[in-house]
Amino acid sequence: MTGLILKDLLYLKQTAKVLISLLVFYLALFTATGSKDSASGILSGVVIMLTIILSSNAFAYDEAAKWRVYELSLPVAKSRIVLARYLITLIFSTALALLSLFLELIVFRGVTMETAAALLASWSLSLLFCAILFPAMYKYGTQKARLLLMAIVLLPVLGLMLLSKANLPVPSESVLLLGIRLIPFLSVAAYFISYWISCRVFARKKEG
Repeated sequence: MTGLILKDLLYLKQTAKVLISLLVFYLALFTATGSKDSASGILSGVVIMLTIILSSNAFAYDEAAKWRVYELSLPVAKSRIVLARYLITLIFSTALALLSLFLELIVFRGVTMETAAALLASWSLSLLFCAILFPAMYKYGTQKARLLLMAIVLLPVLGLMLLSKANLPVPSESVLLLGIRLIPFLSVAAYFISYWISCRVFARKKEG
């Protein structure tokens, strides 16, 4: 399984230039804002966006290289093949969150509780999005699953727009804080459930 994780890490060499360009762009944008609130929003978005991009690209590279035929012939349990992909995504997301925290320390010489909470929430949401996306990737492939990704992104935005037009009462601060505290636990639970579903989907896959 370690070899499968290293395989995904090696593919980063092919996307290194694009990844570095994105990081430089967001670092410049992050520094130019000069505001901790704006910076926190930028960094939170980076964690979610890059986690999804890197993880979905790993699936896409496997499909382009016809890796599935070879992968299914390996003397490795299918559940461990799936586990390797979930672990590398967890590594991606955690590394990006820690990098964002480091940039916050460098630029603003400190980290506020609000910033830490925002980064924790973005880390959690990145895992939640991947938890929804991965079973579809295994079932339908990257092209069809990307349509689901669009729905994942657009539906919450549409829901917020409809709620704002409905003039519904805004949740109290205590309710919002409770929701923020629960997001990491819900995301981790969803990640485990997603892994179980992906294992069942992948177990039905055949060579060729």
